[in-house]
Amino acid sequence: MMTSVRKPPSKTSIQALSAIARYRHQRRSGRVWLIGDRRVSSATVASLERAAFLKEIAVNGNPVLVITEQGKQVIADGGKAA
Repeated sequence: MMTSVRKPPSKTSIQALSAIARYRHQRRSGRVWLIGDRRVSSATVASLERAAFLKEIAVNGNPVLVITEQGKQVIADGGKAA
């Protein structure tokens, strides 16, 4: 019998989640997301979506990143609980 044990999120993932929570202005520019004054790779965003920490939705036709409840919990815990 296998147990599903998740790895804790990486430091980069936690920083990306914190930036998404902190900054209102986000936009996709090619292969990166511009979130406030940070650049986050699309691969990092995709891995956070796979882990169900955030969702990409469209608002007025523009893609926006929204943190899920799990993602908010990760930010609050500092990445200790997955």
